[in-house]
Order: sequence, then structure tokens, then C-alpha cells
Amino acid sequence: MSAVSTARPKKTDPLSKKTPENPKYAHIRHTIDTGSSVTRYMEKIEDIRKNYKFKKDEVFKRMKVTTFVQLIVQVAEYENRHSTQSTIGNGNYTDRPDTADLEVQHIQRGSPAPSLAVTEGDYGEGPRTGARSTLQGVVKGVGEVDTARPAQPPAKVEDFSCPYLLLDIRDSDSFEDCHIITAKNYPKSMLSRATNYESKDMLAFKNQPGKIIVIYDEDERLAHEAATTLVQRGYDNLFLLSGGMRIAYRYFPDGLMTGTPNQNITESTKPPKTKEKASQKSFTTFDLEKLHTQLDSQLSDRSVGIIYTSIKNFISGRLSNASTMSSRMGQTSTSRTTSSVSGSVTGRPPFKPC
Repeated sequence: MSAVSTARPKKTDPLSKKTPENPKYAHIRHTIDTGSSVTRYMEKIEDIRKNYKFKKDEVFKRMKVTTFVQLIVQVAEYENRHSTQSTIGNGNYTDRPDTADLEVQHIQRGSPAPSLAVTEGDYGEGPRTGARSTLQGVVKGVGEVDTARPAQPPAKVEDFSCPYLLLDIRDSDSFEDCHIITAKNYPKSMLSRATNYESKDMLAFKNQPGKIIVIYDEDERLAHEAATTLVQRGYDNLFLLSGGMRIAYRYFPDGLMTGTPNQNITESTKPPKTKEKASQKSFTTFDLEKLHTQLDSQLSDRSVGIIYTSIKNFISGRLSNASTMSSRMGQTSTSRTTSSVSGSVTGRPPFKPC
């Protein structure tokens, strides 16, 4: 006789079954903002651990990508407004120059301004054409050797009207493939030099009032050490772009970078089909419009989340107070009902008559 198992299969609760997740739709989120939750908090902590390299002993300051984009937009608006006010349709300068500007232009054209210094010509003698220096030449710093040399063209003065200097500390090949617009390449290997490790732009922006220096890389692997080194060498107006190009591409994929980003920046498993070199040096009108749109969406999402959370907390607080009051009223009514019932059973009135 064969032993037949008569055990019945265990009943499973249908509510305890988990729906299998489809990786194709794993990136889709809820359309309704439910406010703060433990799941969101853990996702935020995991994102910080993955994309940010925070340390307790940081000696430099950080700047968010949204803050940097706001700075870019404000600088572009100021430059457009300033150029519109100072030029007309044909490109002529509209502001009237003052006396100092006229005097500078007079000197630049080659006619020296009249000086109060005493020279040989003041006593009726003709101006000396030899190499002998005069008092006016001494005051201006022109000696006999300088007059004998041929005239040198004036040095080109660079315009540092932009309040920020953006430095890409990756190698030159990575910089040519992709970088943030208006950035300048400064490889991290330059910091290993004992002398001449600073560029002209860095010296012009170093600790200047109203000027800042922002450095970045792809994912903060190089920027943290470079920022610490520069601060230790006397840079007080240095900022690190938090998250690097990876976070910048996540929040602002259009209009902020030039070239073709690699897989580490885009966090994609497929390499780009066509790889274009980075050649754009300034923001165009279309780029600024795209940055405006993306910046508004980023700020509006955060503001809506904050407002929704505050409203939710307010409503939950009112509901909790209402439930507490209702429970208290329920207890009071229950006690009154009990006393009335007990009074009717015993034949006595539920309360003492006056």
C-alpha cells in the first residue's frame, strides 16, 4: 500500500502577494506628490552617497547646480541690458563721455596732455629732440634708454567683467570632448608644480571683491582634493560645484554643456552614436531660454513640494486636534448616556434636581 500524502496546500493570502516589477517601467514615479516619507528620505540619502563626496573636514565652500545656473542667467541678462542701454541700432555708443574719458582718448591719439612740470620749452627754448631726459619724461617714467628704443604697442588688457571663473580640472582630452559652456581647462596635474601653477585668469580672480572661482569635474573624484589644495594655498573665494557634471546633466541636460558627454555623465549603458567635439564658448539666446525653462521647473517642483508638505502638516494637525476633540466629546456623551441609563434602571433621576 503506497502512502499518499493527504496534506492540503497552505492557503496564501492574496494581499501578501507582491506584484513583480517590470524594469522597463522602473523609472516611472507617482504623479501625485505625497509629501515627505521614509522612502523618499532613504532615496535622498542614497543619492547623496552616490553622487556627492561630502566630508567633515571640508575647508572650501560648495555651490549647487541650480544656484550656478541662476548666476549664469543673471549675468546674461545684465550683459544684454547693459549692451542695449549703451548702444543703439547702428552700434554707436550713446553714453556721453565725461572729461576724464576725453582726456584719456586725447592721450591715446598721441597728443600729450598739458603738464605743469617745468621743461626747457617753458623758458622759450625749443623742445629738445635728443636722448636727454626732461623733467616731464622723468615724471612719466620715460628715460634716455626708453626714448632710444622703438615704440612698443600697448599691452592688451583682458576684460574680466564676468563675475565668475569656471575651471574644468579634468585632462585636456576630456575637456575637448565635453564641458560646461564658458569653462576653461585647468588640469589637476598643474597643482603638483612647485611654482607657476596658476593661470592668468586665476591670478586675476584670486580673492578679488565681487569675483568667485568655481571648479568642477565629472563626479567629484578630483575636485575635492583640488579645492582643498587651492584653499590651503590662499584662495578664499573658491567654490566647488556640487555633484559635478553628472548632476548638472541630470537637472539641465539642454543648453548648459557643449560637446558629447560620456557614459559616466549621462549614467547610460549605451555609448553615444556620434561624438562631437566641444567648440561653443558662450551661451546663445536659445541656450538661455532652455536654461530658463529647466530652472523654472526645478524651482517650481521644490516649491510645490515644500508648500504641499506644509499644507499636509497643517491639515494633519487640524485633523488630529479634531479627532482628539471628538474623542473627548464621545467620552463625555458616553458617560452621560451611561448615567442616564443607570438612573432609569434604578428609578432615580440622572441628576440631582435643584
